[in-house]
Amino acid sequence: MNTVGTVAINEGYGIRGVYDMSFKNKAGKLFKLLQLSFNSFLKSHQPGKGSSYPTADGTFIQLDMTGEWDDAKWLKEFYFLREAGMHYLIVMGTAFTEGNVIKTAYPTNLPDCSMFTKKDIIDTLLRNAEAAGMKVFLGINFNEEWWKKAASDPEWLFAQMQRDNMIADELYRLYHYRYPGAFYGWYWMYEVDNMNFKSKKQFKILAKAISIQLDFLSEHHERLPFMLSPFMNLAYACPGRYGNGWAYLFKHTGLGDGDVFCPQDSVGGGGVGLQDVGRWFAAFRRAVDKKPGLLLWANTECFDHKTWSSAPVGRFIRQMENEKPYVDNLVTFAYSHYYSPNNINPGYHRTYVDYVRTGKLDCQRPDAPETVEIERLDEKCFKISWTPAKDNIGVCGYILYRNGIPVFRTEVQRSYGGSGEGPVTTYMDVLSKKPGSSGITYEARAFDFAGNISIPGRVKKISGYSSNNCFVK
Repeated sequence: MNTVGTVAINEGYGIRGVYDMSFKNKAGKLFKLLQLSFNSFLKSHQPGKGSSYPTADGTFIQLDMTGEWDDAKWLKEFYFLREAGMHYLIVMGTAFTEGNVIKTAYPTNLPDCSMFTKKDIIDTLLRNAEAAGMKVFLGINFNEEWWKKAASDPEWLFAQMQRDNMIADELYRLYHYRYPGAFYGWYWMYEVDNMNFKSKKQFKILAKAISIQLDFLSEHHERLPFMLSPFMNLAYACPGRYGNGWAYLFKHTGLGDGDVFCPQDSVGGGGVGLQDVGRWFAAFRRAVDKKPGLLLWANTECFDHKTWSSAPVGRFIRQMENEKPYVDNLVTFAYSHYYSPNNINPGYHRTYVDYVRTGKLDCQRPDAPETVEIERLDEKCFKISWTPAKDNIGVCGYILYRNGIPVFRTEVQRSYGGSGEGPVTTYMDVLSKKPGSSGITYEARAFDFAGNISIPGRVKKISGYSSNNCFVK
């Protein structure tokens, strides 16, 4: 890469400035300038660190989204994350294994390995993280066979750990001396759940696998803070039983001072209800407290699995409020994917950053859509349209109701992982039968990024109906 051109850091909320981004021979001078810029920025934008209200201190990111990102894109991402008060990035996808072949996001000399990207993503990521003052947990490797084998095939799992040790060793030797401030820790990519790990025998296998990794890193003087992020589902095991399993594992591994147990809260994934997360993290707190030095963080999910869309910021905050009493810190899966202006409408970021600065969530409802129109296309099909609404920050989407029941929801979409479009202001409604004599009413409501919903717009009714006409009043 010779140049990255000129980047305007102005898509976020409160960040302004244009930086000439020439990386050919001026990288050192550039990043010194950027560090000064960050220091100045942070003095004038103090997040709610140490406050009584919860904020996320970091985010996960999947590298498949970043394959084409250059220094400019990474720099913008780190600006957004720092503006949101974050200091940690947990990286997923550094390497993955298919059969006996390993694909990496960096140049590798290991046998049976090759890059799955055209450029060194890890170097670009860490270089910009170093300038931004971000601490990075690098995911080591993931093998999809985990979902089939997990604890049921110990020999496969132990062999996988030996393979992953080689990847960790290569990553450390390649990057830690170059970016010691950014290369902060390791993330164990395998996600444990309470369906496949219930018994003492299963946790014993898991403890041995993790110990193979920890012992290797210690022996090679590559031992950094080590993070695990399991998940859970209330349908498979209760909080107490799952917590006891983890307490056993902590006792029988070298996990300890500075390491991070960071369970997914599983609210976005649907395994745990918002009202239940406190019980789970209370059980995890009891388990972690039995291992001196081990930290408990919450991985608070800011998405909705039903549509793989972004969660309203209000729901995200309520999750953190329920988890904060039990944990040492909070991070999220995944701000970069679901809230960052790099991948979605900046309304999510603006709404969240306002909360970080003030401790108060936007509570102003959007205006209602002013008009709703109905066009009959045939006997059972109607085109419903409404005028765009207005909001103090921005309209996230709309809900259309037929006879008081929601029939359609539209909202802004992510660029990567979605269409990048929305919301729309029309809907084709196909009825299962002709409207009866009582008619059908339609109304539209707008909602914003915090989750505030407007009052209904003007109600429209299909009242008189025949095969030749449709009257709307």
